[in-house]
Amino acid sequence: MWFFRVLGWLLLFACLAVLVGDGVSALQTGSLRFVAGGELWYRLDAGSLNLLQALIERYVSPWLWDKVFVPGLLLPAFLLLLAPGLLLSFLARRKRRQKFF
Repeated sequence: MWFFRVLGWLLLFACLAVLVGDGVSALQTGSLRFVAGGELWYRLDAGSLNLLQALIERYVSPWLWDKVFVPGLLLPAFLLLLAPGLLLSFLARRKRRQKFF
C-alpha cells in the first residue's frame, strides 16, 4: 500500500506544480488559462501521445478515441492529476488503530 500512497502524493505534487505554472503564466499574460491535459502530455512526450492515439484508433476503436479520450485530454491538466492523486492517497491511507481505554 505504501507504493500507492507515494504515487498519490507524487500526483498531488505534480498537480501543484501545474497549478503554479498556470499561475505564473497568468501573471505574465494577464489572463488565466489552464493548460489542458493533452497539451501538457504533448509538451512532455509527443511521441507517446501519438502512439497511444494510433494504437487506440487502429486496434481498439476510433469511436473510443474520439468520444472518450479526446474530451478527457481537453480537461485541465491539474484536474487530471488531482483526481487520481486524491483517490490513491485516500484509498492507500494508513488505518487508525483503535484505542481501548
